Amino acid sequence: ISLTRGDTAPGKEKLIELLSANSPVLILMDELLEYITKAAGVKVGDSNLAAQTFAFIQELTGAVATVGNALLVLTLPSSILEHYDENAERMFQQLQKITGRMEKIYTPVKDNEIEYVVRARLFSKIDEKETKKVVDAFVEYAKNEGLLSGDEVSEYRNRFLRSYPFKPEVVDILYKRWGSFPTFQRTRGVLRLLSIVVHSLLDKNIPYIRLGDFDLSNEELRRELIKHIGQEWDSIIAQDITGEGSGAKKVDVSLGASYKAYRLGTVVSTTIFMTSFSGKGERGSSVKEIKISTTYSEFSSSMIDTVISNLKERLFYLSDEGLFFTNQPNLNKILVSREANITEGEIYQEEKESLQKHIKSTSTFRIYIHPKFSKDVPDSSNLKLVILNKEKPGNEFLERYGESLRVYRNTLIFLCIDDTQREAFYNYLRKLIALRSIDGDKSLKLTEGQKKEVKNKLKNYEQRGYEELRKYYRKLFIPAKDGFKDIDLGLPTFGESQLDKEIYEYLRSQGEILEKISSKVIKDRYLLGKDYIEILKLYEAFLKTPGELRLVSKEAFAEGIKEGVKEGLFGFGYIEGESPECNHINDEVSIGLGEGEIIIKPELCKKEEIGEPTSAISGEEGKPSPVEVKESEEKYGEQPSEKRTLKELKLKLKVPIGQISTIARIANYLKTKFSKCDVEIKVSATDGKIEVSEYEDKILEALKQAGVELNEEKN
Repeated sequence: ISLTRGDTAPGKEKLIELLSANSPVLILMDELLEYITKAAGVKVGDSNLAAQTFAFIQELTGAVATVGNALLVLTLPSSILEHYDENAERMFQQLQKITGRMEKIYTPVKDNEIEYVVRARLFSKIDEKETKKVVDAFVEYAKNEGLLSGDEVSEYRNRFLRSYPFKPEVVDILYKRWGSFPTFQRTRGVLRLLSIVVHSLLDKNIPYIRLGDFDLSNEELRRELIKHIGQEWDSIIAQDITGEGSGAKKVDVSLGASYKAYRLGTVVSTTIFMTSFSGKGERGSSVKEIKISTTYSEFSSSMIDTVISNLKERLFYLSDEGLFFTNQPNLNKILVSREANITEGEIYQEEKESLQKHIKSTSTFRIYIHPKFSKDVPDSSNLKLVILNKEKPGNEFLERYGESLRVYRNTLIFLCIDDTQREAFYNYLRKLIALRSIDGDKSLKLTEGQKKEVKNKLKNYEQRGYEELRKYYRKLFIPAKDGFKDIDLGLPTFGESQLDKEIYEYLRSQGEILEKISSKVIKDRYLLGKDYIEILKLYEAFLKTPGELRLVSKEAFAEGIKEGVKEGLFGFGYIEGESPECNHINDEVSIGLGEGEIIIKPELCKKEEIGEPTSAISGEEGKPSPVEVKESEEKYGEQPSEKRTLKELKLKLKVPIGQISTIARIANYLKTKFSKCDVEIKVSATDGKIEVSEYEDKILEALKQAGVELNEEKN
């Protein structure tokens, strides 16, 4: 049978006659859309070759259906990417309409066959014995880590055996999620992407290939991906994952040397990126899925929790609503933008307000925050806490009061900064100010989840206020005989939130501030070798002499005098001209700290004569005689006896909370008596709970900072 020659379609009857005479018949037509697209440019009379081809296909499909013992197989692209242009898309739709009446669609590769196709096309040989060894080891690890339940173990093992050397989720995500994009050629697209990945890993010694092993800095690979999701992702990938200063790279380093080789920040962020897209709207993964996809058996899967937490703090386009990337900036990005606009003046103002917030108005100290000139700190007898935003005080505050010399030098206590903490403290303040700004900005179009996150972050930062302030302000300087004695306060006391109170309690526990002076100290240290002392001059010496005893108040000093008089350690009286008069001993006395008040050694006071004040020291005819001590104190009171001594001292104590400082004072005293003095403390805390992160950050880190050796740890 001859068909009509030329560029016009033959009739249906001729086709039926041809097929019937030669049945059974199989007709194969490949790349039909490409042919018709080109044929549209060929004129055929008033029509074109494409239109004639459509007519031919319609007649041919009808003829095949009529004959019955014939089969027509057409190949059409499943991806819009191969439709070339809008005209090609219309032609594709027309072909589908023509064939749709009697078509049966066959997919060359089914979902459960893709792993075999990938392995067969990309690898010439797979060592099945080694495959089973690697797969079994990972499945056992995942089961022990709680990543796979009993029901999931068998299924995951079978999937991994089929997909190895790729993790099962690699093929799943590419074929099902990325493959759902109309522009993505499913089988060929997966093969093209994975061939790029395999080539980039040829020199890497890794047990299997994960989503996180996709090198997004590879130009060819990145181009294959972002052509389906938009060009804006080029800069987002660089900023968050691949750039030298990206958040992922910072997390790689922050995890420490033992994890650096695993590049977990980059691996986890790449995994999240690869699971963030789908043509059907599906996006993101659970923490458990990310752990399965990224872990190695060399480390605990709990490390991935830390990585994710760090990424949430550092990435700019990781969604605040879940574990997926978005092309909208997250709170971190908004926060960084706000921080960039905060001035040094705003930070300094926040620093001063933070200091004022954590100082009590009824403090034992008179407090002066960041005085510029020595004149700004009065020269008075009150204890003064001078807070300076520099590393150490200059001598001008200690020695000068404006143009005059400072008199009451021993009343000054300086609190200065640890300059190594400056950047961390200012970064904290900058973020705090930015969070307040975001929280109060009603013009920002934040989701409810983001608003809640802002409030949680702000609450956390405000709760950290005292801790951050104290890590920065931690250096104490107190006047000493030769300049200053410097003291490092260390990390802040847990639960404390009042700066002046903590400093006062610390100095009191170290004996640098006395709430009361011992009458025995007065006698042994200041009255020794003298017949009498003027009380006011002694008190003034405490206030004026750097390094002398530092009393909380004059009342504390007066109490020590009164106690000594009552106990008979010394007498109390007045100096009249050059004659000291003893008025009281072994009784109550009122101390006014006025001119002429004195304390007198007890041997020169006669109890029976105190009713009528008389000269406590007299010579011939009642005239005052010069004070002259020729005899030692042993001649008065009890006869001296041999002093007992202890060459070794061991104490086992149960100390109430709040009395730890007492033990510190005792230990400091014992260090002056014994060349070797060690204190061991056992802490037992029960009937409660503390998070592991709090234990590590608040307890272990504090011990480390203080140089305390941890001999035993049970938890």
